Amino acid sequence: MDQTTPLSSAASYYQEETKYSRTTIHRFRSLDYSKKPPQFKDFQSESPINLVPFLPFTHIPFTRTPIPTPSPQPPTPWGLADLSRLLFFSYGVTAIMDSPKIDKTYMRAAPSAGGLYPAEIYLAIWDQPFMADGIYHYQGKEHHLVPVYEGSFREKLNACFLHAPALLDASFLILVSGIYERSSWRYGERGYRRILLDAGHLVANLELMAQETGFNAYPLSGFQDAFLNSLLFLGDQTEVALTGLAMVFEDLSFEPIPCKPFLPSPPHPAYSPPELPGTGDLFRDLHRLSAIGPDPFIPSGEALPGDDDYDPTVLPVSRFAPQRDPVLLGPGGGDLSENISRDLLTRRSARHFSGEPLPFDDLSAILSFGYNLSPDLLPDPTVPPLFFGRSLFSSYLVVHSVDGLLPGLYHFAPETRALSLLRRGNMAEIACEFSLGQDLVRDASCVLIHAADLPRLVARYGNRIYRTLHMDTGIIGERINLASVRLDRGSSGIGGFFDDEIAEFLGLPTTTAILYLTVIGMIPKP
Repeated sequence: MDQTTPLSSAASYYQEETKYSRTTIHRFRSLDYSKKPPQFKDFQSESPINLVPFLPFTHIPFTRTPIPTPSPQPPTPWGLADLSRLLFFSYGVTAIMDSPKIDKTYMRAAPSAGGLYPAEIYLAIWDQPFMADGIYHYQGKEHHLVPVYEGSFREKLNACFLHAPALLDASFLILVSGIYERSSWRYGERGYRRILLDAGHLVANLELMAQETGFNAYPLSGFQDAFLNSLLFLGDQTEVALTGLAMVFEDLSFEPIPCKPFLPSPPHPAYSPPELPGTGDLFRDLHRLSAIGPDPFIPSGEALPGDDDYDPTVLPVSRFAPQRDPVLLGPGGGDLSENISRDLLTRRSARHFSGEPLPFDDLSAILSFGYNLSPDLLPDPTVPPLFFGRSLFSSYLVVHSVDGLLPGLYHFAPETRALSLLRRGNMAEIACEFSLGQDLVRDASCVLIHAADLPRLVARYGNRIYRTLHMDTGIIGERINLASVRLDRGSSGIGGFFDDEIAEFLGLPTTTAILYLTVIGMIPKP
């Protein structure tokens, strides 16, 4: 594949054009709340499937409305009660807040930039005695499943997902889409980044709740875009499919299923941006140019990235050399995924930190869970991959106040659990400044930064890598959120920052894509 110049790909052009800087931040307009897109997609149906009676509560948590007794279900290995728990704790409404500018804001189990929730969930069900074959839409506001299209779509979806082996044993397929306008209303062209990060948050919840409800979730980013969007009648202008998860019931799977969660997109000629771009033109172009057609594209001589692959040749390299021997994370503190539904119900992004030091054992546990690390560093071949290509970006940690660590900038290597000091000193004010002056970044105990060598990755894997980079960092961010909740600590994702200032701070070229920031710290005591 031709080695592209830094801005010749749609991905690199989009990344450059959507950077925040001190000279461009003023371009972003004030919000017109009269034009805010609706928070929910409304499918009308005479026969929705009410999942509320199957919730594991006596009352709906945020309304205190009694939950009715569910109707009897046929004896099956799994059923509506499992779907109800899976969907509610992954993306259900967990709180309702009044707002002075709009009637109500519905808070959901997954975090979302600006509370906009651009992701949607569809389920393709087949061969189950308690539901008719078809494609269903999850309506989180009512906690209903609404039949959208009747019939068995299994063969079409199998072809659409390029005959992924996990679909052979799957009981159903979850499809995650994104609605452009929900994020672009607030964030303009940069909203596409937020949509992908939010999709990653949701995928993390679905994977964790799958484990709790007895399923293995196999994430699949490789699919024929036009085929799937057409099948769901989405088109490609307002809503697009982003990923799928093949759901295999554990009792029905007898051996590990080979799974390659990421497939690259074909190479494209140099990108020519529209002469007079309007809001959404750039990200629509990027999404269209990251599509896969009927035949999967495999780069000649290249191994595809996987969850546990480590490829240092595609990682950005800081000009700062390690100053001392690395510090290894501690053992991690047990299985934080146990009873994850409790943490999903109470999870909220931290808005304030106390500035107190974070115990090193807590940091070890949070990072270990975030990156799905085991103390022995050996992957479990029986567990599906959680990420699309975690080895394709680098992680850095800005430490303000962590017991046992000197303040400064560290490189974090998940494959060895090692923190290497690159720059020493208290950098809390610098981090606050490059994060648009947000106080919680200054007051946090540490800031996790993800960065990728986007030109090199696009040259190898095509524009589609832009999707998976952001979804993977969203998955890590949400897992860090949940680990922090379990340990009574706080965390929050940061998607607004001065891109080039962070790259220079890390000692990286400004062609580096800064993907996501996550702050971790001690929350104020009541």
